Amino acid sequence: MPRVATPTPGMRVLCRDAEWLVTRVDPSDQSHQNYAVHCIGADDLVRGHEAIFLTQLDTIEPVDPRKTQLVQDQSSGYRMAKLFLEAQLRQMPATGVKPDLRGMGVFKPMQFQIQTVEWALQQLRPRLLLADAVGLGKTIQVGMVLSELMRRGRANRVLVLAKKSMLTQFQSELWNRFGFPLVRLDSAGIAKLRLRIPTNKNPFEVYQRVIISIDTLKNVGSYRHFLENTRWDCVVIDEAHNVAGASVPERHLAYRLARLLSRRTDSMLLTTATPHNGKRETFGRLISLLDPSAIPDPDFKEYNAEDIRGFFLMRFKEDVREDAGADLTDRMLVPIDQTTVAASEGEEKVYAILSELRAEAMKNKSEEAWKNNVLVQYGIYKQFLSSPESCRKTLQKRITAVQAKDPESPELPYLNRMDSQLGTLSIRDSSRYQLLKRQLEAIGWDGKENSPRVLVFTEYRETQDALAAALAKDFKIKYSPKFEQQPKQVLATINGSCPDIHLMKTVEAFGTGASDVRMLLATDVASEGVNLHHQCHNIIHYDLPWSIITLIQRNGRIDRFGQTESPVLRYLRVSTRDGMLKGDESIFERLIEKVEEINRSTRQGETVLKLYDPEAEERYIAEAGILQGNVDVLEKPSSEGEAESTELESVLSQANPAGQEDFLKFLLGETEDVPTADPAAGSSSEQHSRLRLYDDKKFLLDGYRYLAELHQDYAAIEENGKLMLLNAPKDLRRRLGAPNDRGDVVFGATAVPVESWPEDNQFRLTDDPDRVELAIKSARNTSGHWSRELLATDQQPILQWITERLLMLMKRGECPHITSRKLEEGELCFCFIGQISSRAGAPLVVDAHAISFRKGGGFEHRSLRDALDAAGFDSLINQGNTGDIKAIQGPLIEAAVESSLEHMRKLGRQHVNSLLPFLRRENRRLRNWKNRRQELLESRIDKLPPNHRKTKMYRKDLEEMDAYLRDREDNWQDTYFTASTEPSTQLVLVIEGVK
Repeated sequence: MPRVATPTPGMRVLCRDAEWLVTRVDPSDQSHQNYAVHCIGADDLVRGHEAIFLTQLDTIEPVDPRKTQLVQDQSSGYRMAKLFLEAQLRQMPATGVKPDLRGMGVFKPMQFQIQTVEWALQQLRPRLLLADAVGLGKTIQVGMVLSELMRRGRANRVLVLAKKSMLTQFQSELWNRFGFPLVRLDSAGIAKLRLRIPTNKNPFEVYQRVIISIDTLKNVGSYRHFLENTRWDCVVIDEAHNVAGASVPERHLAYRLARLLSRRTDSMLLTTATPHNGKRETFGRLISLLDPSAIPDPDFKEYNAEDIRGFFLMRFKEDVREDAGADLTDRMLVPIDQTTVAASEGEEKVYAILSELRAEAMKNKSEEAWKNNVLVQYGIYKQFLSSPESCRKTLQKRITAVQAKDPESPELPYLNRMDSQLGTLSIRDSSRYQLLKRQLEAIGWDGKENSPRVLVFTEYRETQDALAAALAKDFKIKYSPKFEQQPKQVLATINGSCPDIHLMKTVEAFGTGASDVRMLLATDVASEGVNLHHQCHNIIHYDLPWSIITLIQRNGRIDRFGQTESPVLRYLRVSTRDGMLKGDESIFERLIEKVEEINRSTRQGETVLKLYDPEAEERYIAEAGILQGNVDVLEKPSSEGEAESTELESVLSQANPAGQEDFLKFLLGETEDVPTADPAAGSSSEQHSRLRLYDDKKFLLDGYRYLAELHQDYAAIEENGKLMLLNAPKDLRRRLGAPNDRGDVVFGATAVPVESWPEDNQFRLTDDPDRVELAIKSARNTSGHWSRELLATDQQPILQWITERLLMLMKRGECPHITSRKLEEGELCFCFIGQISSRAGAPLVVDAHAISFRKGGGFEHRSLRDALDAAGFDSLINQGNTGDIKAIQGPLIEAAVESSLEHMRKLGRQHVNSLLPFLRRENRRLRNWKNRRQELLESRIDKLPPNHRKTKMYRKDLEEMDAYLRDREDNWQDTYFTASTEPSTQLVLVIEGVK
């Protein structure tokens, strides 16, 4: 009896007395002999329900294609056959390595973004660190890669980790631009989910595409059991430097979480503009998350450019400025002399005390009372530069602490005098605040509804509170400090204590044109990752952080990809007459100039001082610059860690493909005489994997209308120019997880974001990306993050639902039969979609082709597109000529199936041959890694006593290395290289030539 291949996506199967449509196949054991078959119900009993069947437990009966039953298509114009074939084509997973930008999303593709996707696909198992500079659209690149993985059936289960302030932003960007739905499990989302599922149910099995805060999930103790029992297709970690581990990574919860997830996912994307802190091991840890076999050293300190090449991409504004064009605008710095004000007499008295205190502390710094007293040396001074309120709160805490410890402390007289003087000052009377009001007047900001949006940064919560109260009083603005009120008022504040829900709503309101928010007062919780540029191009640094890194991050909130106005930057500065402190102004001015120099260069801000940490930069500028009176402190790097960071930057520069003439050849490490290994080379499947008979709009309209004719409860779809209005029927609402529909929990990857769900259940779809771009902008002007119009593409869940329903037009084992007068009389054209899967069930080769038999024994194999063109398929009309189905059944179908299978075997052999150069290169790399790692570990073991803690650790590393290599050979090779013993093929259409 002929062997029937493992089920493949698009196939109809019988299991538990019901018919199912296969959507995905995964291995269910280490041997790859058994599979988990993901299905959607196809008959009346289970229609629309999702299920997973295990081949070792359930009898799953796929249809033997040789036994396919032909059904004459009676529909007008062969609508049924055409839509059924189109649905089959849309179900085909892509298998090549070339990205296809058609219908991918709403964005203007740029070369540096396309290169990211090209390299991700070249990797077969995308594992990539996107380390582009601040504001270069890393989220768009993530969306592009996820779209391509989705086309390959490898993005059904996706987990995104982001900072709590960015959850809604990231979620809406992927949905609006790519139609890629993520369910947000913030604190409210988790609470709601817990009410709907049992406490022992894995929350990550309920929704298959999830976005969640790193802070929420990094409690590995609470979630470890669930995480260890969940496998992901792709894990995305935004702002990934937060998971690089600290000095003791084993105790770093975020790093432990990332390590756990890296072992439970197929693909992994990390994004950060600051991929290291100057230490080799922090960058090495990120690379090791992507591939444990990249760096031989278990401590991740010893590696070269070849070890890390291909695992990261790092581009700067100047690298992509020509490519980006108008999407990167030039920014304007308001001259410092225009944003500088002289200190008041009351402030000068405080400056005088601060000067005396610094002089005394520096003179007696070796004495115990003054030793290592950072707060006295410059901490209180820095807070006074922010506000009297911030300074006084810290000062009073210090006085209380010193009095309790040493009532005779020499610093107490200074502190008490300063406290007394500060009691006469407030932020409303401060020269800095008066300067702020003048700058707001220059901008045209008065707190009324026509005021331009302004982003104001301050370092300290006490300053933020005092500033908000003062502005509210002076501009007669109603203001409440309550978290829930921030998105609803003219003056909004965000800081680190703000709960995730209110933080996201406030950020969204600031980016929404119609909202009341005109000013956002932010601490540095908003300095990283958040997009604040949609409605704002004015930023004011109320106080100055002594860190280049922080200033670059702050400015990047409005000076970023997609800003349509020229960003305007203002740094407020107060000038003092005090001789000792006046020299500090030169340092502050040079700090601002350095930030602007970095903006015009192709390097990171961290490279100036080579400290790679905002707190370390602040400490260095204070101790080596301000306290020493060294105005040139910013002209050369800190000696602390300079050698290591310089060496690391050199290694990164050698491994970074940015600016290379041949991007892919550089990443692959190939020379001119070695051809690039293309895993799809030699296969015709690449050009046919995106074969379409309908464009997306026509498929949506014709497909839905045909289904509506079969289901009376489906409301008609309306067409208004480029816009299509679809009232979601009940089964579509269930499929997409409608928030107002009660019932069982929706399992799957199609649950759309709750906020994007239309109130009237009417979805607005278009095939025009420019129209959706306008809708996104309109949403920012009126309602927030969520566009009312969506792009109709084959990855949009609504079109996926239509595809699934059309695939169910034919019963299990049936295939439509039509006739054509363009073919020779008696000619039979059998149309197939064949697939070669890996042993792990991943599609390696997918090909749409046709086998034609002619009278007299003529035989022809050709691509499906060529065969359909020969039959005049697109213009065929049903003239009622039924042909001779009975004569075709049996031997002719069997012969066509055998020919199709032989064709697929040939493609399989070509595919295996094309992979050999890639496989050889990878095996050479693994052998080299193993030898170097073994030599390194054994040399360290030899230098230690047998029972030493590290000796045991290194021996364990050796054991884990061997286990990893065995797993790599068994699983990685089986998934991407080793083909199953038999291809599969499905007969999807038969065309008979008639007179």
